[in-house]
Amino acid sequence: MLLRRLHRPLSLLAVGALLVVPALGLPGSAWAAPTKEDKIAERESVDQQLEDLRLELEGVNDDLASTYLALAETELQIPIAQQDLEDAQAELAAAQEDDRVTGERLAAAEEAEAELSGEVEDGQVEVDRSDEELSQIALEAYKGGGLPNPSTIYFGGEEPQDAVDRSMNYRLTLASQGTRLDDLRSDQAVTENSADRLEAVREEIADLKIEAEAAVARTEAAEQAAADAKADLDALYATQITQRDDLETKKAQYEGDVSTLETRSSTLDSEIEELARQERERAEREAAAAKKSSSSGGGGGSSSSSSSGWVRPVDARLNSNFGWRVHPIYGTRKLHAGVDFPVACGVPVGAAHSGRVIARTYNSGAGNKIILSHGIQNGKLITTSYHHLQGFALPVGAEVSAGDTVGYVGTTGSSTGCHLHFEVHEDGNAVNPTKYI
Repeated sequence: MLLRRLHRPLSLLAVGALLVVPALGLPGSAWAAPTKEDKIAERESVDQQLEDLRLELEGVNDDLASTYLALAETELQIPIAQQDLEDAQAELAAAQEDDRVTGERLAAAEEAEAELSGEVEDGQVEVDRSDEELSQIALEAYKGGGLPNPSTIYFGGEEPQDAVDRSMNYRLTLASQGTRLDDLRSDQAVTENSADRLEAVREEIADLKIEAEAAVARTEAAEQAAADAKADLDALYATQITQRDDLETKKAQYEGDVSTLETRSSTLDSEIEELARQERERAEREAAAAKKSSSSGGGGGSSSSSSSGWVRPVDARLNSNFGWRVHPIYGTRKLHAGVDFPVACGVPVGAAHSGRVIARTYNSGAGNKIILSHGIQNGKLITTSYHHLQGFALPVGAEVSAGDTVGYVGTTGSSTGCHLHFEVHEDGNAVNPTKYI
């Protein structure tokens, strides 16, 4: 009997062509592969992209930034969910095809079983008939004292023709018996072969029924997985619409804050320019004193610092490169005067080069900031500054070597997450830190 196969039309998966226009212009996320390792990698990729976006939101109202990041996360997850749905639909199609093929094989095997059963039954009937005929011949021979002695064929007859007739009948009787025996052996061989094939087919049917049950279970699981993937994707689309509307409302609510994001027209930092001027004057005084001491026979040296020996302030991935960039929400153009290192709060921050602490400040943008002077290099006073610190490790005036802890990573000031913002200035003008580190 054919195993009943379950086929359920997956009308839930009729996915219309839904055009998704990203509101944020986010970079595309890698599509998922259906393995645990790839899912972990996908989550890490989304987290890293969100971390990068978070660092670009410095100066943005916390409520607005959170709304933007929530939408960003949803839109980063949509391509992953779309791929999950495609994978689930592909698995469903494969499972349904497997179910169909297994069903066809099972039907063919059961048809073969019916045909072979008939052959075995017919063959057994023929064997039984031939066997009965041979048994009858044997019985008659037994009753008549067995087959006649061949010598009696030629003796005792009155006429020679009688001997000839008896000889012919004897040979025909033996031939008929041999033919019937050959037929019996042939029928038995055919029947036994059909029986062996029938047994093999029945074993195949038993295996196919197990495969068919597995195919049904696989199809049902694939249907559920595809339905779940479709529901997840639909939920993301619905969330995306709600979050877009929420973001537009928040943008209007906090549009007055855009004045704090005005474009900077110069790389010059007036605070650091003044500190650099004072530090240069100090360095020149020390150099003059050292020269005077040297000319009068005393020892001394220049306060100028070597350009070698630079190190990264933290051991972390460098993010948000130096340069002009467009704000992700307001579209304003602003100079990012340093580089960012996404790193956990509390991590020690090291001096990028040997030098001296010349300032510890706080403002609403940079938060806790420490500034180091590294002396005059190539005719310019080089300073470094470390922003958003959780706390300071050294007082103003402290001498440092490269790598010495000067503070601790935080998220003070206009910061949306733990990270270090690091800047390098030449005579107060911000330059790309990668020139030094």
